[in-house]
Amino acid sequence: MSQMRRSTIGIMIAAVILGTTFVVSYAILNHFYGEGQTVTSTRGILIDNIWTQNPHAYVENVEYNVGGIEFSADENAYKMNLNPSPEGDIHGSIDISVPSDAYEKALGTQAPLTISDTTTTKTEPINALPIAAAIGIAMGLMFLAVWTGYQRIWGDATTTLLEQGLQDMTVRDIEIVGEMIEMKEFTIPELMKRTRTPKLKVWRTLQKLVQRGIVKSTEKTKPAASGLGGRGKPSRVYQYVGRQKTE
Repeated sequence: MSQMRRSTIGIMIAAVILGTTFVVSYAILNHFYGEGQTVTSTRGILIDNIWTQNPHAYVENVEYNVGGIEFSADENAYKMNLNPSPEGDIHGSIDISVPSDAYEKALGTQAPLTISDTTTTKTEPINALPIAAAIGIAMGLMFLAVWTGYQRIWGDATTTLLEQGLQDMTVRDIEIVGEMIEMKEFTIPELMKRTRTPKLKVWRTLQKLVQRGIVKSTEKTKPAASGLGGRGKPSRVYQYVGRQKTE
């Protein structure tokens, strides 16, 4: 497979990943955050001493001082501002509206006034398009980076075999050599596991490279792993030393 063809395939796959990720991300984000949400909460407010010069209120067990009482003819209600007392100064002020009939009844009976205050909060929808596009592009670039790394190793392995006159080597041989280049030091069982290749095939490829000085045998060994070393025998460690110029 030529360099240009591998690059084209990589770009095509990256484009598919980008598009798929974009569509999925957009669908999920738009489903959960594409529409504004309205949250309504109701709390009880107790206003006491409304008939005096010093009325106060309790909102969720927090004490407030009542001030700025004004009558609104348009709403037929009394507007009040609740300011936090010194003991509760971490809370902000609250503006409430009290129906005129309830307020006037409390004045006449001098009884505490209890009302319900409803607060509505609306969140704006997010634009899922740029977020989904960013996620898609990130995934596409990530794949291209990985693909480029493998492509470089594949190209180095192919060049190594061609320069050593091994034109008859197969795609599996190139894969094995690519793993050698990446690992630097390796055993036959390790190559078998990483390439999922039978032991005899790995051994034959290895011997061809050893004969040409591309790979050399070391004095180091590794214990057998997962039975790949053969009856628990330690496996010899080989080292990739690189391409050697032919005479």
